[in-house]
Parts: sequence; C-alpha cells; structure tokens
Amino acid sequence: MMKKHVPIPAEWRADFLLYQYALSRRLGFLLSCVVLVLLPVFVTLEATLWSHQNGEQVWKHLGLRLPTAVLATTFLVLYLNKAKGCWAYPLLLALNLSVVGMMATMFTLHYSQQDEHFLYINQGLTMAIIAMATATVYGARDLAIVYGLPLLSVVTFLAASGYALPINVTPLVYIPLAMGIGVVIATMLHKEHRRSFIASQQLEHNALTDALTGLPNRRAMQAQLQAEWSRAERNGQCFAVLMADLDRFKAVNDQHGHEVGDEVLITLASRFNANLRGGDRVARWGGEEFLLLIPGGNQQSAMAVAEKIRVAVAEPDFATSAGNLVITLSLGVALYRHAERIDDVISRADKALYRAKQEGRNRAVLAKG
Repeated sequence: MMKKHVPIPAEWRADFLLYQYALSRRLGFLLSCVVLVLLPVFVTLEATLWSHQNGEQVWKHLGLRLPTAVLATTFLVLYLNKAKGCWAYPLLLALNLSVVGMMATMFTLHYSQQDEHFLYINQGLTMAIIAMATATVYGARDLAIVYGLPLLSVVTFLAASGYALPINVTPLVYIPLAMGIGVVIATMLHKEHRRSFIASQQLEHNALTDALTGLPNRRAMQAQLQAEWSRAERNGQCFAVLMADLDRFKAVNDQHGHEVGDEVLITLASRFNANLRGGDRVARWGGEEFLLLIPGGNQQSAMAVAEKIRVAVAEPDFATSAGNLVITLSLGVALYRHAERIDDVISRADKALYRAKQEGRNRAVLAKG
C-alpha cells in the first residue's frame, strides 16, 4: 500500500524546484548514456539478423531511432558543458517521449504488415513503457504525455486505417498492463523523491536551528554574516551587529529552575521575532546571548532597533510557570567598517555589551571607533 502524499512546506518550494531541476539533469544524463549505448546494439543486431530478409526495414528502423539519438546527444553535450538555464526537464521529457514514440511507431509499422517481427517489437515497446517510468520527475503527470501522445497516435492511425486485430491478441494486453505498472512505479518514485527532499531539508533545518527557541543557531548566523559581509564589501554598504545578553539570567535559573529559564528564552525569541524589521535577523549565539544582524544599517537605525528590542523585552513582564518575572536585556552595537573582518565587528559589539553591563545593564551601548 502506497504512503500518503507528502506536502512540501511553502518555504521549501523554491528549493524543491531546484532539487527537481538537479534530478532532471541526473536522470537525463543516465538515460542519454543508456540510449546511446543500446541504440547501436539494436541497430547492429537488426542489421545482422534481418538484412538478408528485409534490408529496407533496417533502414526504416535506423531513421526512426535517429531523433532519439539526436536528443540524447544534445542532452549529454549540454550536461557536460554545464549549460545554464531550465533546459534539463523539458529535454528529459522530450527524450522519454521520443523513446516511447519510436517504439510505438515501429509497433504500428509491423502491426500493419503483420510480419514475423511484430512480437519482437511488441516486447520492445512493453519494456520501453516500463523503463521510461523510472526516468520521470513529476511521476504520473509526465507519463500522461509520454504514454498518452504515442498511444493516441497509434490508436488513431490503426482505427483510421481499418486494420483488424491480430489472431493472437495476448501480446496486445501487455501494453496497457505495462502502462499501469509504469504509472505505479513513477508515482512511487515521485513520492520517494519528495520524501527524500523533505528529509534532507529537515536535517539541514535541524542543523541550523536552535532546538529550544526555534531561532537560527550560531552556525546559521555565521553563514548569514559571511553573506552580508561579502555584499557589503562588494557594494560598499554597511551593516550592524548587535550582541544581546539577558541581565542576571543565572539568578532566574538558580531561583526558579532551568525549566523556567527555558520559558524565558522561548518568550524572548518570540519578542525578537515580533519586533525586528523584515530584513533583520537574529540567532541564539550561545546560552543567554543572542546576535542580531541589521543589514544596510547606519548608527541611527541600528541604535533605534536596539532600543526597540530593549523596551520590548523590559515590558511587559515575562509570564512563566513561576509567575511574572521582570526580565531586561543589555545590548552592544557595532557598525561594520570597510575592510574589517567579521570577527572584529563581533568583538567590538561584544566589548560594547560588556560596557552596557558595567554601566548598569538594561541599555544599548554603541561600540567605540
């Protein structure tokens, strides 16, 4: 029994599109390699076995295989040259369609002639139908095109031509049966791709998220700092780093226990999220210490953000299982200076935080220099 459809969270959909694009490249590369290996083998076999009976048929088959060979070669050239753009999925779909279409055309050719090679071609079409199911990105949705267009063409041609059913209809049953098997395979693979992507994203999310507060952790913020530093160096922009630390948090843990301390940290994280601007970012840096990144900030805007956060923490009191607690926050603010290392900016913010503690806590202090 197949598992239920696994939805992709909205925030991961852009990444899932990139994942599917990469999947299209891998599947297309493998399929192109298989096609370019097998096509010469079949051409050689037919030339060896059939040429003395019907050389014209061999040339017809060669012509039918040519578009598939061209598509496979094109895919390999683009893949090996690392071509940019969203070409992989449509080209993979066209390659799948060409393989099934090639075999369906051969099936129609031999069906109309009712020759001794009809069973051989029928088996080839059956195998191609099942094989192409393993090279789909969107599962049954892809197969609606890959199976539907050739099937519609074959049925329309045979009906219009008035050909009767063969004496032995058993081989014809294999074709819809193979399509059914293909749909099941493609659907299962598509669901497995989705589950694999979600599992990978969840692992990455867990590795970059603080389990208690749900905020990004130190590792995640380091990547964001590096990206902002690169942008500032490239565009000559500025940014601010705020180091924030809860005042007398050790006393909260000592008097009320670590469970209450955890409640305070969770509430603090929600107040950060509620009071930061859209582009501002915050992470749990360690213990009761947090780092805030203010992109494109100047001294005035950085201090305004710091003061807003300080007030939002100080009022109202924190509701905990031990009752309402008065919690305050001290902040050190440092502005990035051109060509300054990230560690130096953080160090200046940390020193400003130390000064805020020395000057009485519950305040924001701007770093010197």
